[in-house]
Amino acid sequence: AELLDAAAGIHVRFRLGGVKFPPEIYYKIFTHRHVEDLCANSPRDYTKLPVKHTSHIKSDNLQEEDQSGWYRRIENNGWRPVSDRFWMSAENVMVGDKKESEFHFSKLKRRQDMEKKRKIRKIEWMRQ
Repeated sequence: AELLDAAAGIHVRFRLGGVKFPPEIYYKIFTHRHVEDLCANSPRDYTKLPVKHTSHIKSDNLQEEDQSGWYRRIENNGWRPVSDRFWMSAENVMVGDKKESEFHFSKLKRRQDMEKKRKIRKIEWMRQ
């Protein structure tokens, strides 16, 4: 917490956890202010755009855009252990909180996806 700026609107939470005793101490950083994800505003890789060929043949079959090279958002703010092992290799000690989520550049599409996920979760909850 000493390394964080107070004006950044950040706070750190700690928790105890682990599979063995004594438990390990984990921390997670939270922000209260807006963090801009610059890649989400321009998800395409504009350096690899295909050359447009004009065709006089009109067809109703529209090809979907290949989104393989587009930016994919990965949530990388998992619970991190506070210990000597953490400073050696952070990748091996992370608590499996890293998840890749669908992040569409359109705000309307993101809202529709969230509503769909809520409905699915509600149906699963009611089945229990």
